[in-house]
Amino acid sequence: MNRILRVGLQQGIRSITLILLPISFITLVAWATAGSSSGNTADPLRAGLWFFLAAHQVPLQLSLSDATSSGSLTFLPVGALLIPFFALRSGYLRMVESLGEPNGREKRSYVLSLATSYAIVSYLLALPTLGGTVKAPFYIAIPVLFVVAAIAIFISSGMLPKHKLQFPWQRALRLAWIILIALVGVGSIFLSISLIYHFNVVTDLTRVVEPGIFGGLVLLIGQILYIPNTAVAALSYISGSGLTIGEGSLLSPFVHRIDEIPAIPILGALPATSHTFIFISALLILALGAFVVKYGRSTYSDEIELKRFYLSFALIFFLLLLCIARMSSGELFSSNLPSVGPIWWALPLVATVEIAIGGAIYFFTPKLVAKIRTRNIS
Repeated sequence: MNRILRVGLQQGIRSITLILLPISFITLVAWATAGSSSGNTADPLRAGLWFFLAAHQVPLQLSLSDATSSGSLTFLPVGALLIPFFALRSGYLRMVESLGEPNGREKRSYVLSLATSYAIVSYLLALPTLGGTVKAPFYIAIPVLFVVAAIAIFISSGMLPKHKLQFPWQRALRLAWIILIALVGVGSIFLSISLIYHFNVVTDLTRVVEPGIFGGLVLLIGQILYIPNTAVAALSYISGSGLTIGEGSLLSPFVHRIDEIPAIPILGALPATSHTFIFISALLILALGAFVVKYGRSTYSDEIELKRFYLSFALIFFLLLLCIARMSSGELFSSNLPSVGPIWWALPLVATVEIAIGGAIYFFTPKLVAKIRTRNIS
C-alpha cells in the first residue's frame, strides 16, 4: 500500500507538470510579447496556475481594484477538461508500468492514490498565487480537483462495467448518454452555421480585443475550449429554453432581449434578432422521444420492466443534462454578467418534457387512429 501511495504521488506530480509546463510557457510568451510596462515575470506564472484551476472547473472569486471587474469566474471552458484527462491518463498508465497490472481492488487503490495526490499537490502549488485578487477556497477547490481527477482516471483505468446490459436503468443510462451526445452535436452544427453567418461580427470582436500574435493564439485556444459551452447554449436556444448573456437578457427563438455582448469572438455567433422558425428544430427532440419509446417497446415485453426503463431514462437524462448545462453556464468576471450561457435549470426541464411529448405522441397516436377508424366503421 505504501508503494502505491508513493508511486501515486510521483505520477500525480508528473501529471501536474505535464499540464503546467506548456501553460506557463504560453502565458509567459504572451505576456512578453504584450509589451506591458508594469508587472514582473511572476504575473504570467500566476496566470498559468489560475488557468490550471479553471481548466479543472474550479470556480474563482475575483476582487480587482475596478469594482466593475470584480465578481466570480464560474463560466469555465468545458473543453479544457481534456487537458487533465490526457495528463492523468498518462500518469495512470505509468503507475501500471511501475506497479504491474492491477486487479479490481488494486485499481481502486490506484485511482484513489493518484486522484488524492493530484488534488492536494495541485492546490498547494496554486496556493501562493491565491490571495486578495483571486481566491479559490480549499473546501471547494480540493474536492473539485479530486472529482475531476478521479473521473478521468476511472475512465482511463477501464473500470467501467463490461458485462452485457441487463437491467432497465443500465439500458436507460446508455441510451440517455447517446441521445445527449447527439443533441450536443446538433447544437454544434447550429453553432457552426451561426458562426459562418455572423462571421463579420466575430471578426469585429476579435479586432476589438487586439490580442497580437501570441495573444491571438491564446485567444484562439480559449475559444476552442469554450466550444462545448456554446454548443450546449445553442442546444438550449433551439429547444426553446433560451440562454442569457448578462443581467436581464434572454435569447430564444421567441425573445431577443440583450443590450450588448462581451468582447469574446465566439459570442459573435449570437443571433441578432429572434428567429421563431428555428423552434421547428425542436421537432428533432420530439423525434428522439419517439425513438426512446420505440426502443423500449422493442426491448421489453413486460409492462413493469418497460415502465422502469422509461422512468429511469427520464430521470437519468434530466440529471445528465442538468450537470452539463450547469457546467456550461456561470458568472463571467463581474456582477454585470451574473449568468452567461444556457439557463441551466430550464434546459433539462424543457428538453425532458419535449422528449416525453414526442414519446407520448408516438405511443398514443396509433391508438387514437384506431379508435377513430372503429367509430367510422360503426
